[in-house]
Amino acid sequence: MSSTTGDSTTPQAQAAGLERGEKSSAAAEANTSASGGRSDFAARIARTELDTGATLLVLENHATPTLALRASLRAGSYFEPRDKPGLARLTADMLARGTARRTKLELAGDLEAVGAELDFETDPFAVNVAGRALAKDAPLLIRTLAEELREPSFPADELEKQKQQTIAAIQEQQANTRARAYERLTQLIFDPANPFYQHAGEQLIASINAITVADVRRFYEERYGGRSLVVALAGAVSAAEAAAQFRAAFDSFAGPASVDVAVSEPPQGAATRREVVLLADKANVDVLLGSAAPLRRDAADYYAALLANSALGESTLSSRLGLQVRDREGLTYGIGSRFRAPSLAAGPWYIAVSVNPQNVEQAIGSALNVLREYVAEGIRADELADEKSAAIGAFKVALATNAGLAEALWNAEFYRLGADYVDRYPQLIEAVTRDEVNAAIRKYFRPEQLTVVIAGDYAAPT
Repeated sequence: MSSTTGDSTTPQAQAAGLERGEKSSAAAEANTSASGGRSDFAARIARTELDTGATLLVLENHATPTLALRASLRAGSYFEPRDKPGLARLTADMLARGTARRTKLELAGDLEAVGAELDFETDPFAVNVAGRALAKDAPLLIRTLAEELREPSFPADELEKQKQQTIAAIQEQQANTRARAYERLTQLIFDPANPFYQHAGEQLIASINAITVADVRRFYEERYGGRSLVVALAGAVSAAEAAAQFRAAFDSFAGPASVDVAVSEPPQGAATRREVVLLADKANVDVLLGSAAPLRRDAADYYAALLANSALGESTLSSRLGLQVRDREGLTYGIGSRFRAPSLAAGPWYIAVSVNPQNVEQAIGSALNVLREYVAEGIRADELADEKSAAIGAFKVALATNAGLAEALWNAEFYRLGADYVDRYPQLIEAVTRDEVNAAIRKYFRPEQLTVVIAGDYAAPT
């Protein structure tokens, strides 16, 4: 539910301009923390937990008259029946398509009239919500969120429309070389029961076509509730008033008895595997070199692993991969490496490179050479110092907006990192040692066990 108007006098433009144009007082505190001082976010966070388990966190920031919301509950694809892929996604998409009180157009119109936004999306474990508004419209935003979460009507005609839109998006994605490479990589390194496994496009489309209103309602009734609900607000609001509104909106929203996640670690590949996904008439080829990486958000070496990956391939312009494969050898315009969503379970790690079909083998060889050298030699002291500075700086910049503050509050609560996580983050990064990073490099980056997927108009050499 978002506005498309460009009129700078609209409420939407006013809210966006205020958020962009003024640096928040919270950002100034982040500067203090990042430079070695101690900020005091934890003391300013008001936390409310209902008997159901639903939790609200509020950080008052009166530097701008705006509000940002970040929320989630555990009803992602991990919780859907194995034979109905796409059900969690459809259910979340239907929340804004009508409630017991208002139609889709009425819901959207009431928010857009005051420049507010409320959007839903799913990941393997959660339905995530992002919202924003002028602070004076906080009650409307909370009421609308509660109405959509608690009273969806799931109209049959809207479900059919949503199914067709979803199928069209999947079909478009099936023509994308990067998306197809990632899809196939997950199929090769994960079991179909793993939450990071991506079903083939035709299977996903068939499943979505078969999903009924009864399926959606059953999943909603089984999985939605306040037990895992986390709502974070940052902006010019009263914490006491927000807590009262939250209680009124969600006090009896109980939900499933269990929202636990239990995912076993996938086995490590014994040797390099390689596969081509043929997509005709594509100018570029996308190559992924990856593996299942046993990194979860609560891992003791989480920060060491992120710093290890940053130096290797976080930036196309300044990382080891970028400097060698892109700058020195000119084999690609874009290359990088990443852990894909390490959260309640361990996802994949991969190197991604986009290349001309003629450069595929050279690019793969070059990337592997960089990786092998990195594993053998480890990170340099100057690289680690640079990556620490960049990580702390990026965190500080993110806290310069209410949206970034709300995200940080939600992150700390969802992963149970502690109320003082925002204050401690710079120290957590600075405390990582070179030995810890090198241990993470050897643990997570295994060039001898990578699966290579090449997607595009490419014929493998014989």
